Amino acid sequence: MAVTDKLNKALWTEITRLKLLHKEDAPVRFLLDQSPFNESEDEPSTGQAEYVIVGRILPNSDIFKESAFQIEIKLTSSYPLEPPEVRFLTPIYHPNVTKDGKFCHALLLKTSRWKPGTKLVDVVRVIVEHIDNPDIDYSINPEIGREYLDNRVEFNRKALKMVEQHKLPRN
Repeated sequence: MAVTDKLNKALWTEITRLKLLHKEDAPVRFLLDQSPFNESEDEPSTGQAEYVIVGRILPNSDIFKESAFQIEIKLTSSYPLEPPEVRFLTPIYHPNVTKDGKFCHALLLKTSRWKPGTKLVDVVRVIVEHIDNPDIDYSINPEIGREYLDNRVEFNRKALKMVEQHKLPRN
């Protein structure tokens, strides 16, 4: 079996696991909107430098639980040796997300925290957990991080306003 065949099989398995996160009793909820695989195919197009997965996370915190947030998980040609890139396509007011949607967390940095065996389900779990409970240590947006710590009422007001403006269905 060629290396690309093994990678495609592993990717197909990862995406199948992501699809299972749509169930009500899943530990975190994720709705797959787009994957590198067509519905009728078991293999993505060959020769791609990167694969893109698009789906919606369903956070549980009081502020974010009324909406789904669409994210893009980009797997570069170095995946699984290097972490995927995660970007929010739905605007969100959050200390761990830049204005252009880049999500920042230690797991997704090219450091000792990323392990090639890390599953995409674990990546989604980390994203949901940190949207629900911001990690100020990895605040990529320092002003919002300070506001979250020092003026939670104002943070909540701004975050909720953005949710109302951009919310997506949770089904």
